[in-house]
Amino acid sequence: MSSLATMLATMSDIDSTLDDLKEELGDLPQQVKDAEEYVRAKSMHTEKAEKDLKEIELFKINSGNRLLEIKDKEDQLAQQQFNVRNNKEFDAITNEIEMLRDERNKIYDEQRTVGVKEENLTSILEESKKELEEAQKGLAGKEDELTSISHGHNDEILQHTKQRAELAQAIPVSILAEYERIRTFHKDAAVKVKKNSCSGCFSKVPPQRIVEMRNKPDTMFLCEHCGRILLGE
Repeated sequence: MSSLATMLATMSDIDSTLDDLKEELGDLPQQVKDAEEYVRAKSMHTEKAEKDLKEIELFKINSGNRLLEIKDKEDQLAQQQFNVRNNKEFDAITNEIEMLRDERNKIYDEQRTVGVKEENLTSILEESKKELEEAQKGLAGKEDELTSISHGHNDEILQHTKQRAELAQAIPVSILAEYERIRTFHKDAAVKVKKNSCSGCFSKVPPQRIVEMRNKPDTMFLCEHCGRILLGE
């Protein structure tokens, strides 16, 4: 079985390679996510405008039908006024006609308001569709760029990730946790001792520590200055 120092060195090499591969992608993955979110927002805005316009169209149809019904009813009531038997019946019919006229005027007011809203929504929808189309083109461009850059990277990333997972199983949990903790501060969590110095911060490593590292390959040693894991030369 490999020594702890050897496994940590291998883990460090794998992580360094993965960092390099992911760095080549830059912020493109995030740009793609942002573009996707923008497209979703524009799609929802467009769908809302379309839904509102459909509701307006339905109102126009229903209100138009109701106006025809009111006219027919008014004509019938006007005819009935000629056949009333007393003032009470005449007043009742007159009141009903007034109520129908009030309803008709209310519908006219609503139609005018809805007409203005329809014009605004139509303009908003046209602009929203243009913005959505541009957003979709922008997203497609970002996706193509990401696909082009990441072509071949995915398999390599998966391969190294699998190797890392297998190696992590062989490293003691406490040691692995410490390694991961150090990586939150230093990407190169495990570094070699070169010319009796930590290659991470270039501080001198005591000779006695170097001897101990050679004699105890299954013990983890940390740099006293930067806290990185020290590996033998």
